[in-house]
Amino acid sequence: MPRPHSSAGASARARYHALWTAGRPRRLLVRLAVAIAAGGLVAWMSTIWLGLITAVLASLITMAHQFRTHSPAAAWRKGAAGERATARRLRKLELAGYTVLHDLAVPRSNANIDHLVIGPTGVFVIDSKKWHRRTTVRAAAGTLWIGRTPLDKVVRPVLFEARRAGEVLSQAAGRRVQVAAVISVHGSRLSRHRVITNRGATLLRAARLVGWITRRPHLYDAAGVSVLSTAASTLLPPYAQTLDASDRRESLGG
Repeated sequence: MPRPHSSAGASARARYHALWTAGRPRRLLVRLAVAIAAGGLVAWMSTIWLGLITAVLASLITMAHQFRTHSPAAAWRKGAAGERATARRLRKLELAGYTVLHDLAVPRSNANIDHLVIGPTGVFVIDSKKWHRRTTVRAAAGTLWIGRTPLDKVVRPVLFEARRAGEVLSQAAGRRVQVAAVISVHGSRLSRHRVITNRGATLLRAARLVGWITRRPHLYDAAGVSVLSTAASTLLPPYAQTLDASDRRESLGG
């Protein structure tokens, strides 16, 4: 029986909230210390009321800074935002008859698939990346680099996820199912017209994603899409559910 669908970025949001909650006591202490220091200094140099106002402002500024930069929680928050942005673009494919699933667990691993798309033009595992707008793509010493990270390292996870999804779907369909690995990029200085292929993975701007998928050669009829979609919904559970189950096991074991 097909499982309930997961929303895009669900597990990343769960990770973010868990880390943000765990770090709350420390953040409160930092804000209190900043407020006391700033307010006390201004009160000593001026008036009590001005000191109180300064303390409140200092606390608010510190809170805003913590929200933007708290790591690793900030990384999970940014990742979830990228997944939701990609999901919004993929709605066009759903309207065109494609099956789009989000945030799926990869069997026998701790990895997750951000988005799985199944349609007439094939099966696609899509990894969402939300990079800083100044992130560059460059070649140096015979290697492509994304910022300071070699592209080989960037594509490795999505290649693994696509391979495992292909194994699961091939077994269910009784024939080999090729799954394309794609990285959908939000932000960065990657050209709007550039498509990069590395080790079999495709990296492109999120704005090009839907058009790139729909222009691929047709591989499946409606019946084939239905078989693969049912198999994916049944065999690839929502990743957030596996996290919940893991948390329950740890709780019982501890």
